[in-house]
Amino acid sequence: MQALKFQKTGSFDKLSLVNIDKPMLCPGEALVRVRAAGINGSDAAAIIGMLPFVTTPRIPGRDFSGEVVEALDASGASSQEWIGAEVWGTVSERGFTSDGTFSQYVTVPITALSRKPASLNHSRAGSMTLPWLCAWITVDTLANVKEGDNVIIIGARGSIGSAAAQLCKERGARIFGTYTLLAKLIPPSYVTPIELGSKNAIREAIAKAGVQNKIDVLLDCASYDQPFNDAIVTMTPNGTSRVVVMAVHAKDGLFPVNLRTFYAKALTLKGMKSSILGPLEVKEVLDDLAKKIDSGLLEGPKEVDEVDMRNMDNVKAALQEIFTRASHVRSVIVP
Repeated sequence: MQALKFQKTGSFDKLSLVNIDKPMLCPGEALVRVRAAGINGSDAAAIIGMLPFVTTPRIPGRDFSGEVVEALDASGASSQEWIGAEVWGTVSERGFTSDGTFSQYVTVPITALSRKPASLNHSRAGSMTLPWLCAWITVDTLANVKEGDNVIIIGARGSIGSAAAQLCKERGARIFGTYTLLAKLIPPSYVTPIELGSKNAIREAIAKAGVQNKIDVLLDCASYDQPFNDAIVTMTPNGTSRVVVMAVHAKDGLFPVNLRTFYAKALTLKGMKSSILGPLEVKEVLDDLAKKIDSGLLEGPKEVDEVDMRNMDNVKAALQEIFTRASHVRSVIVP
């Protein structure tokens, strides 16, 4: 089979198209023919060496959508129950310490299989599993967003931020979202947009909306110090406000935080880590998301850029694009 693989980290030029053996199944596993594999910022970071826990050589990729072509039950006998099923998924360590989804085939534990939304094709489904899992962990597990909460999402146009906005809307929260490209992107009607054009743009917009000192939740999906420190000024000072950060894009992982504001507001800070959920918990989340997407309660991406795995120039360009967050359209590797 064909796959994308890097022997060493350092640059996108380390990635190449290789021919390798198809994975061998162990009892309790299914073999999935990958039809689309989402490109995430963490995939790009792994290849260029920003993630110290990545082991090499490695096939990158964490997300996938495809169909089951083989399966073995716990005894090692052939299992027909899942054969032909269209599935989607994401795994935390895949692409980092075990081979990932930028490949024609991957193995998945049968107990972790989740049927993709019937209303989405493979490219749209494969583009959204990790971002939506991260959004679900952020909104549900960490921030515990509730009906009536006032929520600021920094980076609301991104894949995690836009998914988090939908999940907050489903819970009945009032949502404020920051955007930097309002001329090219129309925010959804349920988000009050904040265009980041000045140093105090967030606090000015929140004051104008009449909710200064009444923000319950801050979801930082962009990780830049200026909007972060601007946003925490707007939060409630009674010890109930929650702040969740997704990542810090500085190479050293640092940016300055106004701790005087932080303690004066009695804020709680949590970091989002996708691996806090195990495979069975991830399956439950994806199963629930699939039902809500097919019922119309949630909406998948309207457009996705497909990148042929054999075109290395396009593959590297797509990785560079997501690493620099140069586009609001998600890309998928098509094996």
